[in-house]
Amino acid sequence: MKLLRSLLALLLCAALLLGAAVTAAAAGPSPYLIDARVGEITVSLRAYSDSYAGNLYLSLSDLAQALRDTDKKFRVEYQGGGADGELWKMTTGQAAPAANGKKNTAPSPGISYLSFNRNRLFVDGGERRYYTYRSDDRDLYLSLADVQLLLDLTAWFDSAGVLRLEPNESFAPDLYELKREDYFGAFNAVLVGDADSGEVLFSVNRAWRYPIASLSKMMTYLLLAEAVEAGQLNWEDPVPISQKAASLSWSADGIIGLTPGASVPMEELTQAMMLASSNESALALAEYAAGTEEDFVARMNERADELGLLSARFYTPHGLPSYSRSGLPGKRQNSMSAMDLFRLSAYLLTRFPELTEITAKQFVRLEKLKFTTANSNPLVFNMAGVNGLKTGSTNRAGYCVVASLPVTVGEETHTVVAIVLGAEAADLRGQCAEILLRYARNYYTEHGFGSAG
Repeated sequence: MKLLRSLLALLLCAALLLGAAVTAAAAGPSPYLIDARVGEITVSLRAYSDSYAGNLYLSLSDLAQALRDTDKKFRVEYQGGGADGELWKMTTGQAAPAANGKKNTAPSPGISYLSFNRNRLFVDGGERRYYTYRSDDRDLYLSLADVQLLLDLTAWFDSAGVLRLEPNESFAPDLYELKREDYFGAFNAVLVGDADSGEVLFSVNRAWRYPIASLSKMMTYLLLAEAVEAGQLNWEDPVPISQKAASLSWSADGIIGLTPGASVPMEELTQAMMLASSNESALALAEYAAGTEEDFVARMNERADELGLLSARFYTPHGLPSYSRSGLPGKRQNSMSAMDLFRLSAYLLTRFPELTEITAKQFVRLEKLKFTTANSNPLVFNMAGVNGLKTGSTNRAGYCVVASLPVTVGEETHTVVAIVLGAEAADLRGQCAEILLRYARNYYTEHGFGSAG
């Protein structure tokens, strides 16, 4: 039953629509009230549906009241707004101030979507990165999936449509239950496994080739690291910025403005490529390493063949689409299967584990570029221990991520890698990847490494 409850909560299933507390009208543009139950106590929570009724976001202030007498109690405070966006502080283990018996009433209609670049949520002093909504009364709304991940509790809807909150049940959905209910149908492919042994613990569509967008930069990094290892390049080398790279930097796909004729240390461009997913940095590095972008891409494909990554097809060093030169130009996308991405990740982590010294960073200041960037991987903020590796997105690829997490069992530590391809939204790829990593960590902690059948 516990697995089913977790499953229902993740899918935000149609049972939400069946309850008296949630009607078709509730799925409008304004927050509304739903019934929730914690133990024997029924409360009302303000909620918001993003785009469709099942995509539920909950008021954190109301949730704090509902959980104030449980082990998952917390308090959340609005800290104000500024140049860095809206700020909230959340402290776990501290009960929210009592509401003095006042019942919740629906807030004013105004509500604003906030990306994690326009809000800063700090939990026990550490920053988290979620997509949220803010109401006019400065309340923060967090998705039901993220609530469960953040607070490590289980939620589900009963047959009457009442949201049941189970603070004593850790969030631990079973991947095979999720697969049976087609949760993973929302993605092109998923996979999680042990990078040290090569063991795949769970996968869906792992052999099919899909567009991978900026996950391509992992192969770009591999070629650079191998060239440094061979003494052909040095991380401190000044890399000249071509007109082509500078033009890309000021296009719609640019991240960091570059000046043609300038030079930037190879190490800075590499960090910009891996953390900010800077396309112009990847191009400048490719041109420096091979002379031309075309020659570098040819080497990417050759190296993929040498490593046995037979599904890999590269057209650019950064993962942006490439148009063929013909009367009927084709929009070509770098692509690879989830299984080959797993093999590439395992190879990188084995040969060049220092990569995670870059990809584990939450923020970095690039002095020569005069640019401060946050890691594009939200799991580095949201899940303790995650140390990489890369995110990517294009219209065709959807939202993709390769996430790595060291797991220690006894005296042995292995790195678990989760791969999510083709999510329709950035928050969904992060949630799915964290679910995969949690499952693998729990599985190996209980059964040991090499135990998957």
